[in-house]
Amino acid sequence: MNVSNVAPDETSATASCARLISEHGAAGVTERPSENKRVLIYPVHRTVAWWRFVGKNLGWGDSVVVADLRGEGDICVVNDFYAELKRLRAQASPVGGLLSQSVVNDVIARCRLLRWLHPHLAECMAQAMAIVMDRVLERVDPRVVLSFPIDRYVSDVLERRAHARGIKYLELTASVVPRMSMLLYRGALVQTEAPPPADLVRQTVQEIASPAFVPSYVQKKSKYTKARFVRTLSYFRTRAIVFKLISWIKRDPLNLHYMDAQSFLGHKCKWKDIRMVDLCDPQWRDHLVSFPKERRVMFGLQLFPEASIDYWLRNVDLIDHDNLVVGAARSFSEQGFLVLVKDHPSQFGFRQTELIDRLLALPNVVMVPYDVSGNELMAESGVSFTCTGTLGLQAALAGLPSVVTESYYAREPDFLVFRERAEVAGLGKSVLDHRFANEIEQRRERVIGHLLRGSFEADFFSFQRFDPLSPSPGARSLAKALGHRLDQLVADKLL
Repeated sequence: MNVSNVAPDETSATASCARLISEHGAAGVTERPSENKRVLIYPVHRTVAWWRFVGKNLGWGDSVVVADLRGEGDICVVNDFYAELKRLRAQASPVGGLLSQSVVNDVIARCRLLRWLHPHLAECMAQAMAIVMDRVLERVDPRVVLSFPIDRYVSDVLERRAHARGIKYLELTASVVPRMSMLLYRGALVQTEAPPPADLVRQTVQEIASPAFVPSYVQKKSKYTKARFVRTLSYFRTRAIVFKLISWIKRDPLNLHYMDAQSFLGHKCKWKDIRMVDLCDPQWRDHLVSFPKERRVMFGLQLFPEASIDYWLRNVDLIDHDNLVVGAARSFSEQGFLVLVKDHPSQFGFRQTELIDRLLALPNVVMVPYDVSGNELMAESGVSFTCTGTLGLQAALAGLPSVVTESYYAREPDFLVFRERAEVAGLGKSVLDHRFANEIEQRRERVIGHLLRGSFEADFFSFQRFDPLSPSPGARSLAKALGHRLDQLVADKLL
């Protein structure tokens, strides 16, 4: 990083980071790559202090925090990003840079911001961020990059440049297993070699396979009314204005953190979408009597845009969420299924009605009210369809045929996994023809054993309300557990 190009509020942090790296190198640790235990961390807003604490308490080497918000982190890339962007915008498309044109197209298609911008601007932003992040990687020379799951072009290009340099990129998130966390790599579970103890598998099966089980990250029941829709949309429209002003004050108008709030993005809800409340059928149970249970399919919609869809699915054709869902629903409807559409409760006030209108235009499709729980709907269904959602996992553990895309939990033969867009039109028939494993106990133990090999006991949510002056025991234990997991991966020659 060119320190002379850093604003006054960033210079001291960057210089301090440079000294830290220089001192580490002087000690001779960088002479042997196998002994390099330096960590580069990419946080999101309001998690910098937590990540810095975690990095310092891993029991590893130095940790360096790189941020793309002005004034945050040990290294801030904002000024360098705009310098590169200005240079690149003077070029005609295709813009030259570290990323090939096919990679740039993939980065843009997956990002919830870039895909709505002018193609040339989006292309320049992707290349500019790749250039500045590559400089950071060259300077820091980490053994591993740690972050939350990739959910934006910034972390996407950081991972791509890290991969190009042979540096592992690991994503920390909550495990579906209670009280545990896990590491992912683009949606794939990063596992240790050692299998989990058999008694832990059985204990976890009993807990997660329970009909009353709800993942820790699922919000509690609430009332879903037109008044709530108005409050939600009003708040986020006001927030968009505030974020726009902040972006001007911060001299950072193209930052995803601020632009993601703006209503011009094509996936944003509009006032006309208040009709969503009317599209839900409070008498949905009346439709059940006309279909045997094995011909009722639960359609679990996810957050949109959803990082697990945008960045976990290797086939970019599958991230066209709305068309994919409508195509799948048509496939089941044509095979004589009742399609029970269950929207994600956190999506209320954010879902556009166009998708639901298209679904309800198909025969035998019902929109279930938001306050109906996934467990309640699962008990009335004989098949489950979702992309990467946890409902797909819960359905498999409940003994239902579960149709999903690639995700950290989905392995055949316990799931019907589709990987190509061409498969969507035949999903309804595939379920009828597919022979799922009948031995439910063995199926549960296989699925849970797979999850436990990639999970470790740690309080992922310790980042919430984290106070650096009084770190919580949960944050301290997570740092220690994460450091231990990294050591295990080194021992298994996976890192």
